[in-house]
Amino acid sequence: MTLPVVIVATEEALAAVPRGMREASLATGASKWQTIRDILLPASAPGILTGVILAMARGAGEVAPLMLVGVVKLAPSLPFDGSFPFLHLDRKFMHLGFHVYDLGFQSPDSDAARPMVFATTLLLIVLVVCLNLGAIWIRNRLRARFKGASF
Repeated sequence: MTLPVVIVATEEALAAVPRGMREASLATGASKWQTIRDILLPASAPGILTGVILAMARGAGEVAPLMLVGVVKLAPSLPFDGSFPFLHLDRKFMHLGFHVYDLGFQSPDSDAARPMVFATTLLLIVLVVCLNLGAIWIRNRLRARFKGASF
């Protein structure tokens, strides 16, 4: 679900790089790979990063697809640990959105669970806001770094 957001943002960011920059790089003797590596990717990095962060924020809020692919109420161990291969994709995982759903709608005493639902929702919102603020900060730094590269 998040891949189309990243693809569209990447296409738009790559298309936003002026054609003159690419042609100038090729005209000065750079190969196509050098043009992509030194001109195209740095100039389009803020737009690509924005798409990635938007996709992550969207994925953080989506619960229904995660319920189908492995989210559980309680995961006794994390998918990451110190034993080889360090990432165990066969393990179940937890998700804050599912926790909100489970407490709010599946709990036998939903009134008693209401403070935990609010706290979990606040944590999820804070997490998404922090991701977005971090992305904006990184994007602005990249934009300022490559601002003088326009023709």
